[in-house]
Amino acid sequence: MGTYGARRAMQLAATSALASLLVVPVSAVGQPAAQPGSLTGVVRDANGGVLPGVMVTLVEATSQKALQASVTGSDGTFTLPWTRPGRYMLRLTLSGFEPHEQPLVVDQTPLDVIDVTLSLSRVQEQVSVRGTISDVGLTPSTRVNRSLLETLPSESVSSGLSSLLTLTSPGVAADSNGTFHPLGEHAETSFSIDNQPVSDQQSRIFSNQLSPNVIESIDVQTGVPPAEFGDKTSLVATVRTRSGLGVHGVSGAASFGYGSFRTPSVSFNIGRGNDRLGNFLALDGTVSGRFLDTPEPEPLHANGHVYNLFDRLDLHPSSHTTVQLNVVVAQSGFQTPNTYDQEAAGQDQQQRQRTINLAPSLTHVLTSHLLVEGNGWFRRDRVEYDGSADPLADQPAALAQRRGLTNAGAKGTVSYAARGHTIKAGAQQTTTWLAERFQTGLTSATFNTPCFTPAGDPSADTSLRSRSDCAAASLVPQANFLPALLPYDLTRGGSFFAFDGSARIRQWAGWLQDSVQLGHWTAMAGLRGDAYDGLSHASGIQPRLGLTYRLDRTNTIWRAGYGRIFLTPYNENLVLASSTGSGGFGGGVLGSVGGAPLTPARRNQFDAGVHQTTWRGIQVDADYFWKTTDGAYDFDVILNTPLTFPVQFRESKIEGGLVRVTLPESHGFQAYATFSHTSARLFGPELGGLRFSAAYAAVARPDHDEPFQQTTHLEYRSGRFREFWVGLTWRYDSGLVAVSVPTYADALALTGDEQAAMGLSCGGTFATVTQPIRSCTTSTLGATRIRIPALGTEN
Repeated sequence: MGTYGARRAMQLAATSALASLLVVPVSAVGQPAAQPGSLTGVVRDANGGVLPGVMVTLVEATSQKALQASVTGSDGTFTLPWTRPGRYMLRLTLSGFEPHEQPLVVDQTPLDVIDVTLSLSRVQEQVSVRGTISDVGLTPSTRVNRSLLETLPSESVSSGLSSLLTLTSPGVAADSNGTFHPLGEHAETSFSIDNQPVSDQQSRIFSNQLSPNVIESIDVQTGVPPAEFGDKTSLVATVRTRSGLGVHGVSGAASFGYGSFRTPSVSFNIGRGNDRLGNFLALDGTVSGRFLDTPEPEPLHANGHVYNLFDRLDLHPSSHTTVQLNVVVAQSGFQTPNTYDQEAAGQDQQQRQRTINLAPSLTHVLTSHLLVEGNGWFRRDRVEYDGSADPLADQPAALAQRRGLTNAGAKGTVSYAARGHTIKAGAQQTTTWLAERFQTGLTSATFNTPCFTPAGDPSADTSLRSRSDCAAASLVPQANFLPALLPYDLTRGGSFFAFDGSARIRQWAGWLQDSVQLGHWTAMAGLRGDAYDGLSHASGIQPRLGLTYRLDRTNTIWRAGYGRIFLTPYNENLVLASSTGSGGFGGGVLGSVGGAPLTPARRNQFDAGVHQTTWRGIQVDADYFWKTTDGAYDFDVILNTPLTFPVQFRESKIEGGLVRVTLPESHGFQAYATFSHTSARLFGPELGGLRFSAAYAAVARPDHDEPFQQTTHLEYRSGRFREFWVGLTWRYDSGLVAVSVPTYADALALTGDEQAAMGLSCGGTFATVTQPIRSCTTSTLGATRIRIPALGTEN
């Protein structure tokens, strides 16, 4: 979608704003020389006051490997053990202040005391290297800051945050409607938004996402996670939001755009504050005639809108304490796009979503080496899905849903950095309340007909009730007829299936992790414990181990890691999915085959990788991973709707490779490229879910089995006018596995609309909406948009 926008910036109080925008470089000042064997400095704010609680990290310039870390004391000073001569980077971070990086050269002579000035967080764009590999450690990760967030295009009009992760991280495969598959999983993603954990799904069809307009930076971790992160961990996105603290006046921006498919958009943000108090407010709105991805080339019944409000309040009452409150209110509504068949029937299905999120936090510096953080949160999602006014207009099934998800919890963390160790310990408690109401009934006489005509067409005779009725009517029994669906077939005298259920899920977690450097080696170890009390009950102890080796001669870092992961079921539609047993609609009347709740899963994950700095600072990060999960999860998607229900398999095996190449900025140009391959297999039997077809029995390739994904981003910024830029982003996905058309015989039984959508042809003649193909020799039958496996190889 092409978007043409005009951007207007507002800037007041220019003198004080510029003073806090610029980062004062590290310099040697006229202070007593540091003692031999140590690197000493003091950190100040823009007004000259000392800053305690600043995390100071010494990073090797060539490899970007973090070597030592410390925290400034109450007098703003820090001390790092003396290191060997070479080129380094001094990295300083503190909540409410801009991250600071400064080159540093260490030779044989002692350094003077280093004086560093941090600027307070700004709402303006941050100009720095973007999309670079972060510290090489336990797991590969990608750091994306504000300027890259504003230049990347969005693959989805409704899910900008998902698009950012898809376009910047290797191993992330794009899916429909803003969803994505991280490292061969369906939805194993955790967000940490200003230290608030969110493991429920954030794509637009499940909830209202955080707008990219409010994000300052994202750190994306793939691979074995540190012990701090649990639950959904194939991808961990640490998000830092924008702040108004230290603006010293008013600063903001407004943008307006209009794109194809009648898509106007508007965003507005404003920040105001001083050194003690700050507020950042952002409003966003988008309306589109193609809100969700459509099953047809043209959007039919595809209108939608989303409105977001974000407010962040920061209070800095003392040099030791920072208090923060995030407020998010969002509302969206959209139509479910129709196929040509559904449009002709007058289908009118649509969904509405409301989200509210409140997240207070506290950061307090106890000593020069000890930092304490506390977080609380309350988040509520309300989803309403309505079918057509006339239930028979919904094809092939009438659907309606009311679903609520409320999540509340608290988290406490203690960080200690001294003598080469970086230790972190914490605990977390979360309670989730689920409420689900669901209704459905079949409205198509041919969807689950027991008989086919001699020509192979499904019979629309509603008097037929079983395969035994076919012979008397001179028809052919249908092998895939599901008797369990007959009570809910409205065309054959059935009635609506209705479900009303609720549940409360409580989770506890505690963790301890440490990182220590031993010469060229860095060892990382962590232990995490989780307890799950919901529809099922389980607990798990999870060791996390990592080891890196730095080879200075070749600027190479080798990496290996192991993690035991305790996974919990997806919360969306969990109550109903846990009531359907091993058959669901496909295996028997609901509940009659032994309904069993979905249980926590356990995974063993291994990673091995290398980080290489090459010619002119080009960085290559490669990783190979393999994961084996007992009790793996996936989703059943109801027809072409956004309604999905979790399902559990006996086992999954997933492996793949990730590569990211990052080119440093040179003469205004910079670029990166990601490459990845994922192989995923699910092993039955299948439990839970909700589907209108038979369950997988043995082994299946899910739609997140994708052989190749690739992204390339090239950008140029003028040296004098950084606001003016030109960018090119290229994205390729090899495609999703299509499991609904396993054979050519199945393709011939589809409607003309469905055949036309897949590009089915016979001898060069293509199927149309009004003229389907009903017979053809296998040698001349083909499809342009999907690959149908050869006979006997479909499994």
